[in-house]
Amino acid sequence: MADQGVISSNEAPPQRSGLHDALAVFLGEWEARGQSYGSPDQDPDDPRGRPEDWTSRHSCRWHTGEFFIIQEERAIIGGQQFDTIGILGVDETTGRYFAHCFENHGFERRYELKPDGRVWTMTGEFERAAITFSEDGRRQDIVWEWKPGRTWLPLCDRVATRVVTGQARA
Repeated sequence: MADQGVISSNEAPPQRSGLHDALAVFLGEWEARGQSYGSPDQDPDDPRGRPEDWTSRHSCRWHTGEFFIIQEERAIIGGQQFDTIGILGVDETTGRYFAHCFENHGFERRYELKPDGRVWTMTGEFERAAITFSEDGRRQDIVWEWKPGRTWLPLCDRVATRVVTGQARA
């Protein structure tokens, strides 16, 4: 028999709620274009001075059970491949949103995800982002910053357009 997960006798199974439903704004297939600025030699006095082109496609779909969203992104930044996979969800204990991301260069990051109207912020130890959804839900304006030293600097700015609506189940 397949392992069905372990639930202790005193642990109630998680319940879906409107918090989970709110994550649906991320669902679908998205294409993005923009600029990337972050590099080891980024000039804090002119942090957008040497931009590199960013193009990407990312998809978001519900994982079975619709408690978590799986996001996969394939990007080319200045001619170099940058791929990420992430899991977005609600921490059952705290009721807070989170994103847990992994990328092809070996980095793993955890972010607190917070909605405020049409703006979702991601805050981590080394990076932070603001993702603003258009009123019709077909566009994301994405602004990332990073903290390579003591100061937050622009990391990348891009605009993603929904190319396929996503309500698909896993």
